[in-house]
Amino acid sequence: MSTPVILEDLRSAFPGWCIWRSSAGRLWATRNGRHLSQREVDHGLYQTIDADDVTRLAEQLKEQRAAEQAL
Repeated sequence: MSTPVILEDLRSAFPGWCIWRSSAGRLWATRNGRHLSQREVDHGLYQTIDADDVTRLAEQLKEQRAAEQAL
């Protein structure tokens, strides 16, 4: 599976996030259309995350989902 397909898979799995690869090759994800409250930030949620590879970005997105559900 090529990287663009994998990024599309991530976009489908995490619809609340805008996911892209920078010109430097780093992967980024930022929340779509919503800003976090201070309470959410205090509980470990991030507005934007980044990673070196698809696997680590997917892990971070899963961690963010779990942290959000724990609130």
